[in-house]
Amino acid sequence: MSYKRFLFFIGNMILVFVITYFLKMLILENCLNKVLTNTSGFISLVLVKNNGAAFNLFAGFNEILIIFAFVTIFAFMYYVLTYKFYISEKFLFLISAFCAGIAGNTYERLANDYVTDFIKINLFNFPVFNINDILITVGAILIVFILIKNKYNEIRDIKDVEEDDLYRGL
Repeated sequence: MSYKRFLFFIGNMILVFVITYFLKMLILENCLNKVLTNTSGFISLVLVKNNGAAFNLFAGFNEILIIFAFVTIFAFMYYVLTYKFYISEKFLFLISAFCAGIAGNTYERLANDYVTDFIKINLFNFPVFNINDILITVGAILIVFILIKNKYNEIRDIKDVEEDDLYRGL
Protein backbone atom coordinates (compact mmCIF):
# COMPACT_ATOMS: atom_id res chain seq x y z
CA MET A 1 0.00 0.00 0.00
CA SER A 2 2.90 2.37 0.65
CA TYR A 3 3.94 2.31 -3.01
CA LYS A 4 0.51 3.41 -4.25
CA ARG A 5 1.59 7.06 -4.35
CA PHE A 6 4.81 6.16 -6.17
CA LEU A 7 2.78 4.23 -8.75
CA PHE A 8 0.49 7.27 -9.02
CA PHE A 9 3.59 9.34 -9.80
CA ILE A 10 4.93 6.86 -12.40
CA GLY A 11 1.49 6.35 -13.97
CA ASN A 12 0.88 10.07 -14.34
CA MET A 13 4.37 10.59 -15.75
CA ILE A 14 3.76 7.92 -18.39
CA LEU A 15 0.27 9.24 -19.16
CA VAL A 16 1.46 12.85 -19.62
CA PHE A 17 4.44 11.62 -21.69
CA VAL A 18 2.15 9.64 -24.03
CA ILE A 19 -0.39 12.46 -24.37
CA THR A 20 2.26 15.08 -25.17
CA TYR A 21 4.06 12.71 -27.56
CA PHE A 22 0.92 11.99 -29.59
CA LEU A 23 -0.15 15.65 -29.50
CA LYS A 24 3.26 16.65 -30.82
CA MET A 25 3.11 14.01 -33.58
CA LEU A 26 -0.41 15.17 -34.50
CA ILE A 27 0.76 18.77 -34.78
CA LEU A 28 3.90 17.89 -36.72
CA GLU A 29 2.12 15.60 -39.18
CA ASN A 30 -1.15 17.49 -39.75
CA CYS A 31 -0.72 21.16 -38.95
CA LEU A 32 2.87 22.20 -39.43
CA ASN A 33 3.02 22.27 -43.22
CA LYS A 34 -0.25 24.23 -43.48
CA VAL A 35 0.74 27.17 -41.23
CA LEU A 36 4.51 27.19 -41.52
CA THR A 37 4.62 30.60 -43.16
CA ASN A 38 1.70 32.15 -41.26
CA THR A 39 3.30 34.62 -38.86
CA SER A 40 0.38 37.07 -38.65
CA GLY A 41 -1.18 35.48 -35.56
CA PHE A 42 -0.10 35.46 -31.93
CA ILE A 43 1.44 31.99 -32.31
CA SER A 44 2.71 30.22 -35.38
CA LEU A 45 4.23 26.81 -36.00
CA VAL A 46 7.83 26.76 -37.18
CA LEU A 47 9.90 23.60 -37.42
CA VAL A 48 13.24 23.87 -35.58
CA LYS A 49 15.60 20.99 -34.81
CA ASN A 50 17.22 21.90 -31.50
CA ASN A 51 20.31 19.92 -30.53
CA GLY A 52 20.80 21.89 -27.31
CA ALA A 53 18.75 22.61 -24.23
CA ALA A 54 17.00 25.69 -22.89
CA PHE A 55 16.60 27.39 -26.25
CA ASN A 56 19.69 25.82 -27.85
CA LEU A 57 22.11 26.37 -24.97
CA PHE A 58 24.61 23.53 -24.60
CA ALA A 59 24.27 22.63 -28.29
CA GLY A 60 26.31 19.56 -29.14
CA PHE A 61 26.32 18.17 -25.58
CA ASN A 62 23.59 15.56 -26.12
CA GLU A 63 25.24 12.89 -23.97
CA ILE A 64 25.59 15.23 -21.00
CA LEU A 65 22.01 16.46 -21.40
CA ILE A 66 20.73 12.86 -21.51
CA ILE A 67 22.69 11.93 -18.39
CA PHE A 68 21.46 15.07 -16.60
CA ALA A 69 17.86 14.23 -17.57
CA PHE A 70 18.12 10.70 -16.17
CA VAL A 71 19.74 11.96 -12.96
CA THR A 72 16.98 14.55 -12.54
CA ILE A 73 14.18 12.02 -13.09
CA PHE A 74 15.78 9.50 -10.71
CA ALA A 75 16.29 12.26 -8.11
CA PHE A 76 12.59 13.09 -8.25
CA MET A 77 11.73 9.38 -8.03
CA TYR A 78 13.88 9.15 -4.90
CA TYR A 79 12.20 12.27 -3.51
CA VAL A 80 8.75 10.79 -4.12
CA LEU A 81 9.75 7.46 -2.54
CA THR A 82 11.24 9.21 0.48
CA TYR A 83 8.43 11.72 1.11
CA LYS A 84 5.49 9.83 -0.40
CA PHE A 85 3.32 10.25 2.69
CA TYR A 86 3.92 14.01 2.93
CA ILE A 87 3.40 15.03 -0.71
CA SER A 88 -0.07 16.15 -1.78
CA GLU A 89 -1.55 14.53 -4.87
CA LYS A 90 -1.53 17.89 -6.68
CA PHE A 91 2.19 18.35 -6.01
CA LEU A 92 2.80 14.73 -6.96
CA PHE A 93 1.05 15.30 -10.29
CA LEU A 94 3.05 18.49 -10.84
CA ILE A 95 6.31 16.60 -10.30
CA SER A 96 5.18 13.82 -12.64
CA ALA A 97 4.27 16.33 -15.39
CA PHE A 98 7.66 18.03 -14.97
CA CYS A 99 9.44 14.66 -15.26
CA ALA A 100 7.27 13.73 -18.26
CA GLY A 101 8.48 16.87 -20.03
CA ILE A 102 12.08 15.92 -19.31
CA ALA A 103 11.41 12.35 -20.46
CA GLY A 104 9.77 13.58 -23.68
CA ASN A 105 12.73 15.72 -24.68
CA THR A 106 15.16 12.99 -23.63
CA TYR A 107 13.32 10.42 -25.76
CA GLU A 108 13.70 12.68 -28.79
CA ARG A 109 17.39 13.24 -28.03
CA LEU A 110 17.94 9.49 -27.88
CA ALA A 111 15.91 8.79 -31.03
CA ASN A 112 16.93 11.74 -33.23
CA ASP A 113 19.95 13.45 -31.60
CA TYR A 114 17.79 16.59 -31.44
CA VAL A 115 14.50 17.89 -30.04
CA THR A 116 11.82 19.15 -32.41
CA ASP A 117 10.60 22.61 -31.42
CA PHE A 118 7.66 24.15 -33.25
CA ILE A 119 5.80 26.79 -31.21
CA LYS A 120 6.75 30.39 -31.99
CA ILE A 121 5.37 33.48 -30.29
CA ASN A 122 5.17 36.25 -32.89
CA LEU A 123 4.62 39.27 -30.63
CA PHE A 124 8.25 39.45 -29.58
CA ASN A 125 11.53 37.75 -30.37
CA PHE A 126 11.29 34.57 -28.29
CA PRO A 127 12.97 31.24 -29.07
CA VAL A 128 10.91 28.44 -30.60
CA PHE A 129 9.85 25.78 -28.08
CA ASN A 130 7.67 22.67 -27.72
CA ILE A 131 5.05 21.21 -25.37
CA ASN A 132 7.65 19.44 -23.22
CA ASP A 133 9.50 22.73 -22.74
CA ILE A 134 6.27 24.22 -21.38
CA LEU A 135 5.90 21.34 -18.91
CA ILE A 136 9.53 21.71 -17.81
CA THR A 137 9.51 25.50 -17.45
CA VAL A 138 6.13 25.88 -15.77
CA GLY A 139 6.79 22.78 -13.64
CA ALA A 140 10.17 24.03 -12.44
CA ILE A 141 8.79 27.47 -11.54
CA LEU A 142 5.83 25.99 -9.65
CA ILE A 143 7.96 23.36 -7.87
CA VAL A 144 10.40 26.01 -6.65
CA PHE A 145 7.53 28.30 -5.59
CA ILE A 146 5.76 25.52 -3.67
CA LEU A 147 8.96 24.35 -1.96
CA ILE A 148 9.80 27.92 -0.88
CA LYS A 149 6.23 28.45 0.33
CA ASN A 150 6.30 25.18 2.31
CA LYS A 151 9.66 26.08 3.87
CA TYR A 152 8.34 29.54 4.80
CA ASN A 153 5.25 27.96 6.42
CA GLU A 154 7.46 25.51 8.30
CA ILE A 155 9.67 28.31 9.65
CA ARG A 156 6.59 30.38 10.55
CA ASP A 157 5.07 27.43 12.42
CA ILE A 158 8.29 26.90 14.38
CA LYS A 159 8.35 30.58 15.37
CA ASP A 160 4.69 30.40 16.43
CA VAL A 161 5.44 27.42 18.67
CA GLU A 162 8.45 29.22 20.17
CA GLU A 163 6.31 32.31 20.88
CA ASP A 164 3.62 30.14 22.47
CA ASP A 165 6.25 28.52 24.69
CA LEU A 166 7.61 31.96 25.62
CA TYR A 167 4.19 33.28 26.66
CA ARG A 168 3.34 30.10 28.59
CA GLY A 169 6.36 30.79 30.80
CA LEU A 170 4.93 34.13 31.95
